[in-house]
Amino acid sequence: METLETIHARKSVREFIHREVPHEVITQILEAAIRAPSGGNTQPWRFVVVTDRAKMARFDPEFHQSWVEHAPAMIVVCVDPHATWESYDEDDHFYLFDAAAAIENMLLAIQDLGLGGVWVLSCSKRTIRKLLDIPKHWIIVSLIPFGYYQTDDQSGQQPAVTARKPLSEVAFINSAKTPFPGPKIETPLPRTGLGGP
Repeated sequence: METLETIHARKSVREFIHREVPHEVITQILEAAIRAPSGGNTQPWRFVVVTDRAKMARFDPEFHQSWVEHAPAMIVVCVDPHATWESYDEDDHFYLFDAAAAIENMLLAIQDLGLGGVWVLSCSKRTIRKLLDIPKHWIIVSLIPFGYYQTDDQSGQQPAVTARKPLSEVAFINSAKTPFPGPKIETPLPRTGLGGP
């Protein structure tokens, strides 16, 4: 899948089938994550891979999001702020932007590999920290549940790509008062999922 096609096809998937995600696929997703840019090349991200369903079921005791509790695999994205502070001031929060860049790389890799995933912020960080032995100085940023999902060929439905605002509403040229002239985004809907792209 070409880069731009992957970007346009990426969508949030919250329902997964019961199929294990191979170790080599998880490795490819993590390799994509660490290729993200970071401030001063500090690479402050830390990734905890979770495949233990019993642990994942306890990550969201308040909302019980099914995509958190029943995901085949999950990556808990953390950052070590000290990695940034060694090069910059302690008031700098570059590490959060670095983590976001790594997360986007992972979501694109997940899409490209024929899986689905979603970026989750609501969870019990205190519980997760304890269950996964995450050091106190690491900041838990988000969860990325992911796995294989049913395609339109299998279920009659295809997870939809969320509509985007036209460029003229969010982009400008030479002045914030001058909308950027561009067509509305027409997002292709390739068949991806269990069988790949």
